[in-house]
Amino acid sequence: MNGNDCIKIKSSLYDYEVEFVKDFTDVLQGLGEKCVYVIDKNVYGLYKDQFTVVPEDRIYLMEPVESKKNMETVMEIIGFWSSLSVQKSWKVVCFGGGITQDVTTVAANLFLRNVDWFFFPTTLLSMCDSCIGGKCGINLGEVKNQLGVFYPPKKIFIDTHFINTLTHGDYLNGWGEILKFSLTNYADFYEELKSEKSYIPCDNIEYYVKRGLEVKKEVIEADEFESDYRRVLNYGHTFGHALEAYTHNEIPHGQGVIWGIDVANYIAYKEGLIDEAYYLEIKETIKTCFLTDEIVVDDPLRLFEMIKKDKKVRNDTLYFALLDGKSHLCVHPVKIGQKLENVFMDYLRSTNEYYNN
Repeated sequence: MNGNDCIKIKSSLYDYEVEFVKDFTDVLQGLGEKCVYVIDKNVYGLYKDQFTVVPEDRIYLMEPVESKKNMETVMEIIGFWSSLSVQKSWKVVCFGGGITQDVTTVAANLFLRNVDWFFFPTTLLSMCDSCIGGKCGINLGEVKNQLGVFYPPKKIFIDTHFINTLTHGDYLNGWGEILKFSLTNYADFYEELKSEKSYIPCDNIEYYVKRGLEVKKEVIEADEFESDYRRVLNYGHTFGHALEAYTHNEIPHGQGVIWGIDVANYIAYKEGLIDEAYYLEIKETIKTCFLTDEIVVDDPLRLFEMIKKDKKVRNDTLYFALLDGKSHLCVHPVKIGQKLENVFMDYLRSTNEYYNN
């Protein structure tokens, strides 16, 4: 950490940093004239008066929905830049959450063999997680995140005032990742999160964003391109992503990840990596703080089939990020077969109605 307002990230591509700012408009004026913008259309609508320094004819308004997170949108953005005769010396400036970030990352990486881009994350999820690491994914048909690149922004600017206009669901999206980070390496982080008095909204949210980014920074600097250790960041995502796809994104990412963490913890318990008491302790935290509605899976076999398409599957083996101790994760191989299917079915039976009571 460099003071209280800047986090520096080391990368083999180029070092970059996260700066916490009080007013994003001050930063905009310092980026220069040769800029094009990809802006979440909802963000632009909410803060249009603060975007008056941005030329309207250089803005691509992004509809931040999963159905737009694909190569068709990437090529549309590239075509827009080409129509403006954007050159390699220009800057791409992105405002939005993870969907807008992913599409912009791919477009900026492909156009003119890469143009520099700068990111203003506007959701809690993108602030606390996806803004660093450089990894992005866009969808191929209905399959999530099958195409992607590693291409971090040149700089990230976080203005936490954007959090004030988030919906409950968007807030929960970020908390899913913060919960993940609190269980990744530092027991005191989890204890702080567990004892927090108010989650949505949260007066201490900037602290949790910084704490989560510091945890992720350690992981990505140790394993930038996800060869091994970085896979621990997939904790909760295997079943979480499958649930998102199963519900056609009616259940948002954060809620899916929180549920996926609970499923992963049950598998870790059944694999003998953690004891039942620790599994139930975290389950109670999830219920008390985050999940107030039951996750209903009417066709569990269809959801389980989606697990088989997960990118972490190798030779019919799923390399799970699982707890193997107090706030400590490992990458644990589990064969995809009847045994894992039975464990998942047991989880659904044992959890039935738990979050409604």
